[in-house]
Amino acid sequence: MQLTERSQLDTLKDEFISTVSHELRTPLTSIRGALGLLSSGVIGDVDPKALNLLRIAVTNTDRLIRLINDILDLERMESGRAPLQIRRCSLQDLCEQAIETMTPMADAGTVYLELVGSTGLGAASSETLFFDGDADRILQVLTNLLSNAIKFSPTASTVRIHTDATADSIMLKVVDEGRGIPSDKLDSIFDRFQQVEPSDARQKGGTGLGLAICRSIVQQHGGSIWAQRNIGVGTTLYVMLPRTTRASDLPSVSTPAALPASLAHRGEGAILVCDDDAGIRTVVSEHLTRQGYTVIEAVSGDEALVLAAEHHVEAILLDLYMPGLSGWETLQRLRNQPATANIPVVVLSVLSSTLRPQLTGDAQGWVQKPFNENLLFAELGRVLHQGEGPAYVLLVEDDEDLASVLTASFEDAAVHIDHASTRQQAIRHCINRRPDLLILDLTLPDGDGFSLVEWLRQQPALRTLPLVVYSGREVSDVEMAKLRLGPTEFLTKAKVQPQEVEELVLSMVQRIRSRFSDLATTAQ
Repeated sequence: MQLTERSQLDTLKDEFISTVSHELRTPLTSIRGALGLLSSGVIGDVDPKALNLLRIAVTNTDRLIRLINDILDLERMESGRAPLQIRRCSLQDLCEQAIETMTPMADAGTVYLELVGSTGLGAASSETLFFDGDADRILQVLTNLLSNAIKFSPTASTVRIHTDATADSIMLKVVDEGRGIPSDKLDSIFDRFQQVEPSDARQKGGTGLGLAICRSIVQQHGGSIWAQRNIGVGTTLYVMLPRTTRASDLPSVSTPAALPASLAHRGEGAILVCDDDAGIRTVVSEHLTRQGYTVIEAVSGDEALVLAAEHHVEAILLDLYMPGLSGWETLQRLRNQPATANIPVVVLSVLSSTLRPQLTGDAQGWVQKPFNENLLFAELGRVLHQGEGPAYVLLVEDDEDLASVLTASFEDAAVHIDHASTRQQAIRHCINRRPDLLILDLTLPDGDGFSLVEWLRQQPALRTLPLVVYSGREVSDVEMAKLRLGPTEFLTKAKVQPQEVEELVLSMVQRIRSRFSDLATTAQ
């Protein structure tokens, strides 16, 4: 009976969290975006009195957004829905990143930030400050601790980060020169919604969850965090983490199957190089990698067919003379499979293109061996080129207010943006005209973003479409794997404002197009 009640309570809590994620984040994003457009003067000049009212509205909207984001972050971590991504980390690098991130806030309060290494007998150099951990989460801890220290530091004071290490653990201290924390609150400040003074939330802008989040992250790493009053003025926050964290040490959370090493570091399609000559594959792969491409290698036509169907492949470089399945036969089979029919193919052959057999008319490009790498890049860039003129962006969003704000954000950009409010409308838009990029909300009235992405994957011309997922809720690693098309970015509403979405979209379009045009120019 108790297990049943617990299960029902967990279900209710999950539903509540999901409702908060979407039903609060989406309208808040619309409000914040609209206020941002008004206060920036995009719509027209605003008189000083109205501008001050807008400033108040923006400040309090941001405060509410921070509160919601912190509540959801903490809930995800404590429920195990935010598994750690463990890798080798440099504490020195993370401290430097945190200081760089928080410097604008420190400058605004005339507070100085300083990174101090250990000076004791067991002094650790920056080379020894390595540990296993989730870099993004530890960076979140550092920025939270610095933010707290800066907020409570007097003008012209210094906040210092001290680092040290032993054979088994690393230690960092954040030392401020502020008013200090009363002895009876040194433990309670790590609880939810706890402030040293009741007025701090209003005056300092905090949510009372920052240190609770820090504690949750540190404990997930098997470490500890605590506070002490300084002998003179201020407070020191201590964090100790184990040097080595194994996957078996962490809570069991299902994760997606690992991608091959050649695909793991990029969220876009790869170039498939198919040649039975290992030397040719090595040379071609090296040239492509140096130009920023991700490469998959195939030693035969049969392997190329399997890899092209399994992975997001932008183009295929195909040798014609191979034992077993020849390049001619491989090309024909690629064209006969719906999943690979529209992948551009560039033939690599000792034959001149003027002598190529009629069967290879299905190939989009031809490079003769031995090849000049610039000609190879130019041919590859030509078959992948995305076109000229304004980029065409399709926004799939069921919230009309947010769609209006997002569309307004692109008014001054060289972008044509269409809006679809349902899955079916999005499909019609994609059929009528292939977008250069898709902005996708996951919650739609006639389906969801997952089913739309699945449909896109089944369309040869759309399966590598650049995608920005802009959702009201956090997207898990497993869900990310299901949503990836071509170059894919994941943004969370309220955490990322419409103006930031615009900047990301424009940079993605520019990056995709410039890479191809640069390669073509290099070969001329």
